[in-house]
Amino acid sequence: MSDPVGYGGAIARFAGKAFVAFGFILGTYGLTEGNEAIKQTALGLLVAGVLASAYGAYHWIRNKGVTTDQGEADQ
Repeated sequence: MSDPVGYGGAIARFAGKAFVAFGFILGTYGLTEGNEAIKQTALGLLVAGVLASAYGAYHWIRNKGVTTDQGEADQ
């Protein structure tokens, strides 16, 4: 039987994708408007998104997904 290990990796990967997407949108807006603060915020969101995605991938690989299955037969 499989034991649940949590959804931390999946949540981090989803948050990372959302941050990267919003960072690109905000960055495009900052480039068209020429606002330096918006560009810096967008860069911060992109970096946070990449780090969150990397952490999620590491967590996912380390725990072999959401559940661990040792190959034991159901008893």
